[in-house]
Amino acid sequence: MFDTTSFLTPISLWKDFDKSQPLQPSKINEVKYDNVVYTEYYFSGRKTEGGKVRIFSMFVTPDDGGNGNFILYIPQISEKMGYQSVNEYVKLGYSVLAVDIYGKRDGAENFTVYPEDVYYANYDYRGRRMDFVDESAQKTCWFEWVAVCKYGLVFLRSVNKDAKIGVVGVKDGANIAWQLAATEDDLACAIMMFGAGWNAYRGIPKFSDEDIIMDEERRRYIAAVDAHAYAQYVKCPILYLTATNSQAFDFDRANDTLSRISDGIPYVFNFAPTYNIYLDGYCKADAELFLGKYLRGDRFDFPTRPILNSVQDGNFISFEVDFDKPSEVKECKVFVNEGVLEPALRNWMTCEQKKGGEVSEGKLTFEYVVSGDPKLIFAFAVVRYKDGTSLSSKLLSKKTDGVIPKRANLLYTSLDGLDGITFYDLNADGEKDVFVQTDDFITLVKGAGGIFGAYSKYGLISYKFGEPGCNIDENSIVKLDVYAPEFCILRLVLMTKSEDGVKEFVFTQDITAGETWRNLTVVISDFKSQEGMTVRNFSEVFALRIESEGKYAVNNILLI
Repeated sequence: MFDTTSFLTPISLWKDFDKSQPLQPSKINEVKYDNVVYTEYYFSGRKTEGGKVRIFSMFVTPDDGGNGNFILYIPQISEKMGYQSVNEYVKLGYSVLAVDIYGKRDGAENFTVYPEDVYYANYDYRGRRMDFVDESAQKTCWFEWVAVCKYGLVFLRSVNKDAKIGVVGVKDGANIAWQLAATEDDLACAIMMFGAGWNAYRGIPKFSDEDIIMDEERRRYIAAVDAHAYAQYVKCPILYLTATNSQAFDFDRANDTLSRISDGIPYVFNFAPTYNIYLDGYCKADAELFLGKYLRGDRFDFPTRPILNSVQDGNFISFEVDFDKPSEVKECKVFVNEGVLEPALRNWMTCEQKKGGEVSEGKLTFEYVVSGDPKLIFAFAVVRYKDGTSLSSKLLSKKTDGVIPKRANLLYTSLDGLDGITFYDLNADGEKDVFVQTDDFITLVKGAGGIFGAYSKYGLISYKFGEPGCNIDENSIVKLDVYAPEFCILRLVLMTKSEDGVKEFVFTQDITAGETWRNLTVVISDFKSQEGMTVRNFSEVFALRIESEGKYAVNNILLI
C-alpha cells in the first residue's frame, strides 16, 4: 500500500514501485507491410486497488529482426500512436514499442484501460491531477503514465533480456522520459524532445519579475512530479532537442534542466532556431547518430559542447565561441535576441563573424550591434560538423549597459536569407513528423528581376515587432515589397498579447498577378480586429504574420 500523505521526492516516490506483476500479454493484431511487422498487444501493468492497468501497445519490428535493439517510444500524451514517427526508427534497424498513455478515447477501439480508482489517468478525465498535487505525487496522472512506460520496459525485457533499450520521448512524453532515465537502472540512452519540466512555472518567463506562489501543493508538485526534479538523478546518456520558440515548453528553463545533470553523465543538446512545434533536420541527424552510438554500438564520439562568452563595448557585443574538433567543423553560427523575455516570442538573428578568426583554431568571434534599448541580450551558438552532428551552447543571458537606443526600421530583407522571419508552424500542426526539413515550410523564392523573397504556404511570421527597437505607435506605417506570380489575397496580421490572451488585427489586400515587385504601404490604423477595433495598446504587439493561399513572396519589411 502506498503512503499518500508524505512529502515525496524522485527517490522515495519510485523506490518501492512493484514491477513484478505478470504481463499476461495477448496479441490482438499483426500486419506485415513494406518489410515491417506491426503487432498490437495488450499486456498488464501495475495493480491498483481497483484492479490491474491493461496496457495497449504497438510493437513495430523490421521483418528481418533488425539490429536486435529496442526503443520505447513515448509520444505527446494527447496524440494518437502514429506509424510515421515509429517507422523512422524501424528503418534504422530498431524494434520500437509505443504504448498508449491516453486511455479511453472517443472512437478508439483499443486503448489502455485504467481501473476505476485511477480514472484520472485517462487524459480526457485528468482534471487537476495533471497539473496539481492536491494529495500526493502517487495520486497524479504522471505517476500512472510513468508506470505504464515502466511496464513497457518490462515487456521489452521479456522479449529479449539482453537487448539494449533506449527511450525516445516527445513533448509531454519527454517529461515521462526524464523520470524513466532517473529511475531505471539499465537504459542504454534517452532522447528527450521539448519536455524538460518546469510545468509549475508555465506562463511565467524565467527572466521576468513574476514568480509562482510557493505553497505546499506547489512544493509537492515540483519535488516529485515536475520532470526537472529528475535531471540530477539520470543514469544514462542524454540527448536533448528542442525548439527555441515553443509555446508549450519553456526554452529558457530547459537550459536550467540541462545544468542539473550530474557530472559523469554524457549529455548533448541541440536547438532548432525559430521553430515552435517541430524540430529541424539537424536535430533529426543528431538523434540518429546518438541512437547509433548508444544502441547499435557505432564507433562515434560526439564533440564537446560549444561554449559561448560575450563582451560588450557600447552598442557592440562580441561573442566568442569555443568548440571541439575544429578540423571537422562545417559551420558555426551565433543567434541573438534583444530583450524579449518570453522565449516563444523571440526573433533570433545571426551575428556577423569578425574577420581574422579561423575555424582551425577552435575559436571564432562574432559581432552584434544592439539596435534597441533592451535590458537583456539572449544568445546561443550552434556548431555543425561534417559528419552531420550539430551541437548548441547553453543559452547566454547578458545584462546590457550603456546602449544608445536606435530605432530598427528595416525588419526583414532577403539579403539576410531567412534571418528575421520564420514560418508559422502552428498552421501546419499534425501534418508532419516532429522532424521536418526547413525547405518544406519556408524558402527563398526568386521574384521579378532575380530578387529573392520569403515564402511559406503555412504563413510567415516576424517576431521582430516585439523587440525594444520596434516602437510602434498610432503614426506607424508598415511597408513591404510583394511579388505575386498569380492572383492572391494577402493577409497581414498584427498579433498582440495581454492577460486576456492573443488578439489579432488584420489587414487584407488583393494582389493582382504580375512580374514586378509591388510596394505595399499599410498604416497601423488599417489593422482591424474582428470587432472592427484598432490596436489600443501598442506595447502588446509582438509579431506580424503574413499569409495567403496563393503564391507570393515578401521582401524589405519596414516599420516607419
